Amino acid sequence: MMSATRRASVLVRASGRRGALQLRDGNPDAAAMPTLTGHFAVFNQPTEINSLYEGNFIERIAPGAFNATFAQDRESMRCLFQHGLDYQSGDKPLGPILTLREDARGPFYEVPLIDAHYVRELLPGLEAGLYGASFCFRVLREDLNERPGVSPDNPKGLPERTLREIQVVEFGPVTFPAYPAATAGVRSLTDWYDAQRRNHDARLAA
Repeated sequence: MMSATRRASVLVRASGRRGALQLRDGNPDAAAMPTLTGHFAVFNQPTEINSLYEGNFIERIAPGAFNATFAQDRESMRCLFQHGLDYQSGDKPLGPILTLREDARGPFYEVPLIDAHYVRELLPGLEAGLYGASFCFRVLREDLNERPGVSPDNPKGLPERTLREIQVVEFGPVTFPAYPAATAGVRSLTDWYDAQRRNHDARLAA
């Protein structure tokens, strides 16, 4: 059964969700900071989500899902490291968002990194390709097929949802973005990050 729904505004941190990033040095000054660029998601790639909070299902992101949020929410978006949960850099932004748009692959961004000590500490890992990209978002509109049947992309016949409209809150590099295939456990990092946030908030309140 296929149905179109608008979901409650629930934040999801999609660590490991098909994102990639790279550094580009467009300034001849060797001391200048490079630009972070890449895609933090890829369209139409089936992904098995297995989360304590969200359940077990196959998910795809449709082209056009980011157009509205890029037009309406860009000023409030930030590029952060580890979803703003890193103990050293916290929720300090890595740089201003220069480019943010959809292309044929997915949501593309360019962020000139600012010259700050917490950003420079990330450069060796970024230059070595040790980080990937992730984003934090709310699902506003989706198509849900609760009984899709078995297919090569869905051998277990899990429910399938296609994200049609997404509100992006932040994006940026993360330490554990490994995504060897559309496998379970990708969104399990959402649960881990939520636990980290609760622990962090509890320490602040103590």
